[in-house]
Amino acid sequence: MSKKVKYYSLAFGICILLLMLILTLKNANSVYAFLLGDVQSLYEQADSLYRIKKYDDAAKLYSKLARVDSAKYSQFVIGDIYYQGKTGVVDYEKAIEYFTRSADKGCADAQNNLGYIYAYGIGADINYSKAKRYLSMAVAQGHSQAQVGLASLYRHGWGVTRSYAEAFRLYQRAAAHDNTDAMNNLGYMYTFGYGTATSVNDAIYWFEKSASKDNVFALFNLAVFYIEGHGFQKDLSKGAELLAKAAALNSPAAQFNLGLMYYLGKGVDKDYSKAKHLFQQASAQGHNHALEFLLKVEKKETINEPDSIFDFKLKAM
Repeated sequence: MSKKVKYYSLAFGICILLLMLILTLKNANSVYAFLLGDVQSLYEQADSLYRIKKYDDAAKLYSKLARVDSAKYSQFVIGDIYYQGKTGVVDYEKAIEYFTRSADKGCADAQNNLGYIYAYGIGADINYSKAKRYLSMAVAQGHSQAQVGLASLYRHGWGVTRSYAEAFRLYQRAAAHDNTDAMNNLGYMYTFGYGTATSVNDAIYWFEKSASKDNVFALFNLAVFYIEGHGFQKDLSKGAELLAKAAALNSPAAQFNLGLMYYLGKGVDKDYSKAKHLFQQASAQGHNHALEFLLKVEKKETINEPDSIFDFKLKAM
């Protein structure tokens, strides 16, 4: 009888241990969160470190917080740290992993980022189906940059039937939320009559509205309008002024074109030193013709090139 009691006690103990193990595994996330301690305090510490650009220390805390299943914001932030290489190393694989975890829990920012990653093949193969799915998820939450991204899929016909009308509608929605890329793109659509009637005045309105908020594409596009005389009297000096603003915001096209203006003395005084510096900047960003003209300016070649050498193709997001 005592042996039976002993065996029954052992079996009961094993059952209890198994039950505890099952409950622990089932509630592992809650247990982990409990062991972290004051989660809110850790969030505040991580956020504070991030704001003062101590990204390595912030990343360590966000990585701990990201292991909590419900921590979609932390998962997004640590993903963004890897995506932008804020700790010194870009890691698209980890960025996509964290963005995906965050996006699947409903984070619109993560959904938007994944949409752009798959639309443009940033650290992953281009996948328009995934791009549309994630951008649509973010659009459903009113995310204005995702509206721009989804609109661009329709404008290009990437993974969807091309629809300028749908693209125009989405750009309008995003512009209504003060999105400067959408404003610029509306200017682009009015310029070429995509999804709407052609209107130089409306194009200028949206380019100016976007440029006033320092949108680099709009600054460049407005410069082109002044230089080529679209809706304005030709004004090379004003064009150069706008290109300078865009160049300071790292637009390779603006750097190249402004470099040419200094090189040829158009709208500005001829200045080989400034031209060289601008060509160096544009070349470092991979501009197709910048290296060619960098070599010319280093040799101080005096040539009169036709206006066709300028890279005045309008820009849209």
